[in-house]
Amino acid sequence: MKYSNIVQPSDYGSIIVSKNDTSIGKAIAQNGYWSQDDIQFIGKIIELKLKSKERVIFYDVGANIGTHTLALGTIFRNRIKIRSFEAQRPIYYMLCGTVAINNLSYVICHHNAVSDVNGEPLDIVLPNYSVNNNFGALELRPPKHSDNQHMQFGESEKITTVTIDHFGEAVDVIKFDIEGMEDAAIRGATRTILQHRPVCLIEMHKTDAPFILDFFKTKNYSGWMKAENLIALPTEMNIVIQGLTKVF
Repeated sequence: MKYSNIVQPSDYGSIIVSKNDTSIGKAIAQNGYWSQDDIQFIGKIIELKLKSKERVIFYDVGANIGTHTLALGTIFRNRIKIRSFEAQRPIYYMLCGTVAINNLSYVICHHNAVSDVNGEPLDIVLPNYSVNNNFGALELRPPKHSDNQHMQFGESEKITTVTIDHFGEAVDVIKFDIEGMEDAAIRGATRTILQHRPVCLIEMHKTDAPFILDFFKTKNYSGWMKAENLIALPTEMNIVIQGLTKVF
């Protein structure tokens, strides 16, 4: 029997990837890693936060196989606590395996869909992992703008939702990349955002972008667009990002 999942060397350590993944897995195999620009930006924010505190908290919402989790966990080790959320059970297992083989004891993995309601059962249809697919493009709910018309599907199963506010933690940085559910996840993080003022990076092209832009604008954040991603910074941080478009 041939197995599609392999342990792949990468720029930040060994990571479990699928040979059938046409996006992230393929990029790691060919280029050494995935989304280096975003990881480096988040790393700079974390370094800035560490000037005034001993440890930061990072939430990886839509962790997939753990590229951001592995990279930032490897860079910052015991100076960071990470909660990584992944809704696809087979991908979640890969995430957990990568966390284990790299001894990332400060990472907590959650097999949940992050939303605006806590503990709600959600029926999802998983991709067919035995054929070529962009597994990270799976949409758990119909988004505003879909781009996975070519997804080949497999079995269905239930998953439970969770909110960011459920944890009640002083989060420093949140990355939202959940294929159209970003607006729901932000609604479920309202108290956390108001109280703890985390830096947020949000994928925007599938979700309710007008709501998200208005949400952060009215919460005294500044917003910068990096391709299809919004970087929302608390205005009190007084950060200007050169080379990006400021939207509010």
